[in-house]
Amino acid sequence: MEDGIQNPENPATPGRVQTIKKWLGIFSLSRIIRWGVLLVTGYWLYVNWHDDIPVHQLIQRYSFPDSRFMELNGMQVHYRDTGRGEPLVLLHDANSSLHTWAGWTDSLARHYRVISVDLPGFGLTGPHPQGSYSAFMYASFFDQFIRQLNLPDFHLAGNGLGAQIAWFYAAEHPGNLRKLILLDARGFEEKNTPWIQWLARTPVLNRILWKITPRDFISLMLEGMYADDQKVTNALVQRHFEMLLRPGNRKAFTDRAQVSENRPPADLIESIRTPTLILWGAEDTRISPEYAYEFHRKIRRADLKIYQNTGHWPQEENAAQSAKDVRAFLEGRF
Repeated sequence: MEDGIQNPENPATPGRVQTIKKWLGIFSLSRIIRWGVLLVTGYWLYVNWHDDIPVHQLIQRYSFPDSRFMELNGMQVHYRDTGRGEPLVLLHDANSSLHTWAGWTDSLARHYRVISVDLPGFGLTGPHPQGSYSAFMYASFFDQFIRQLNLPDFHLAGNGLGAQIAWFYAAEHPGNLRKLILLDARGFEEKNTPWIQWLARTPVLNRILWKITPRDFISLMLEGMYADDQKVTNALVQRHFEMLLRPGNRKAFTDRAQVSENRPPADLIESIRTPTLILWGAEDTRISPEYAYEFHRKIRRADLKIYQNTGHWPQEENAAQSAKDVRAFLEGRF
């Protein structure tokens, strides 16, 4: 009788024990973590996968009443041309567009003919047909753009990449310029490769950037450009985000990263004789203000002003004061 009675303290049969072990194996902590990471990654990719936005939609959203388009080298180049008086041409930085000059345009177009342009690979202009983004392509593009506008001489201002194009042009075409304005200019800074640029240079991986575009990354980029994060508004982030989704602009980003030497020789800066105003943000984390003094030393006829509480884009973050200083400089009152 006793042999036929199961022990109540050991109710599990061998088969049941094996079943329990099997399910414990399936739901092991390491496996749960792996599946969790996989699901989160899949969801992140799904959320940040964005198709291009058709050009006509972006033109409706982001063109200005005075926007114009010029056929040049197979591109429909977007530019603004407003106001009357001496021409002042404005060149934006990388990862930007002619919208960066909106504050200056509103202020200075009362006294000057203000012209700003979306450079190849940016804004509504979009990619270069041959995927060429060397400094020499930009210099050639700008020279053709000016010739097509039929400007015999003019004032020229640029920020970041645009400033590099501007000082290169000033060194090569001194007779065409009246005055030169450089904001947080490229030229003397040490070369570095941010992780996003490394990814853009890596075959196969760089194709991810043609479709995966996290809006939060755009926000972080802009916060790096500004000294005051409070000025990085939702509308600002959205415009930069949607401009990047213009067909071809994301591929243009990876194509630019392939250019190993994307700067003209800095020795040319010493040859500039055009009266020059150098403006810089004291909190610029992209190109240190120490290089403002280097430009000031190398260019003989140069004035320098550094703005406190201002980052890499003074024309945006300190638009009113910088535009006022530019007008004073152009009128000989700086």
